[in-house]
Amino acid sequence: MIFARSHIDLHNIRNSIERTKKLSDNVVGIGPLGIGLDGLLTWIPGAGELYSLGAGMLLIYDGVRARAAPMVLLQMAAIIAIDTLAGAAGKLGKIADVLFTGHKWSADMLLHHMEDTIYFEGARKDAQASPEYREILTRIRAGKEKRRVVFLG
Repeated sequence: MIFARSHIDLHNIRNSIERTKKLSDNVVGIGPLGIGLDGLLTWIPGAGELYSLGAGMLLIYDGVRARAAPMVLLQMAAIIAIDTLAGAAGKLGKIADVLFTGHKWSADMLLHHMEDTIYFEGARKDAQASPEYREILTRIRAGKEKRRVVFLG
């Protein structure tokens, strides 16, 4: 089963995103700056690109599981492609790869998108009967909230 079906699944997806973010771009932190496996492995030919692509694909997979909007997934893919290709572009590219925290940026984007999404367990018709759903839908239609509604059923 690829898609999240419950709030527990969403919790586990958030944990996976946080782990990937920390491992990739902030294993060693010095104030607001950090370096992770992505920055360290970039100096080993092939290893940096392989890690960057693998970690990026894991973030996109988690986004698909969390039913993220396609535009968010495309933006994440573009950021990860830049991060991965930067490491392959000579010494200057490797320095840029160390400084460019693409995995952190993508992970934060996905986490923010998930926070702006209201998830209902079950199918649409089950949620439509609840007063909570009707209240949220009223607020969204009135322009008081800009949130997505996703059904996990």
